Amino acid sequence: MNLELLQPSEIEEDWQKIRQRITFTKEKEQSLFLFMMKIAAAMIIVFGVSFGFWQYWNVPGQGRWIVYETGITTDSIVLPDESIVFLNRNSSLKFKNAFLGNERRVALTGEGYFEIKEDLKKPFSVEMGMVTIKVLGTAFNVDGTREDGAVELNVTQGKVLMKSNFEKTILKEGEWAVMGKKLIDRGIIKDPNFISWKTGKLEFNNSTLENVIQILTKHFQEIKTATVDSSCNILITTRFTDCSLQDILEELSVHFEKKIVLHHGKLIISD
Repeated sequence: MNLELLQPSEIEEDWQKIRQRITFTKEKEQSLFLFMMKIAAAMIIVFGVSFGFWQYWNVPGQGRWIVYETGITTDSIVLPDESIVFLNRNSSLKFKNAFLGNERRVALTGEGYFEIKEDLKKPFSVEMGMVTIKVLGTAFNVDGTREDGAVELNVTQGKVLMKSNFEKTILKEGEWAVMGKKLIDRGIIKDPNFISWKTGKLEFNNSTLENVIQILTKHFQEIKTATVDSSCNILITTRFTDCSLQDILEELSVHFEKKIVLHHGKLIISD
């Protein structure tokens, strides 16, 4: 059997072909890798832009949405339409940084007093869970801190529409109402202390000891609970303006002829 030896030129030619095949394969793999990297980079950019756009339109505190919160003190804020909102402790207000369109809309958690600038063409609405309050230009206090989840509204000026998905009612100056899914109660404002958190004034007119304790517990966050170890038939009429809790308790002790002390957040009334 005869073996034909390859000439050096032929060997070199074969190696060239092999090298070309290897180079082509590497270039093909590199091109595919670069292509995939470009797709991944494009997807990251699209995702980033989409997420930023979503944040701008939906996330409070980002972009067009503003969230204003209070902690252990009360505070106030001027809205884009120059309306003023006073927020009680531990409350928050969410609204757009500009009231565009045909409505001014905010969402409230906690308690707030609203002084709304009148605009007959652009109603102002406050959303509180299942309850919405709508006005054109007026002043009112709205409280969403009740344990039963209902919303209490006290109107101090003008006219206010209060509604849920099941019922609605109109309140005028000097009226109040409580609403959950439906209207729970309404009437004429008799207790001026609904706004004491804003004014700093506490007013008692022929008030019982139980009524006074209830109002003090809501007004002073230092009071966590209260117990009455004795009965009392005395009614008091008095006022306090920006007074400390200690000063108030000392005066009430004299009025009710009781020992009234605060101990570790517990208000104790005894003979």
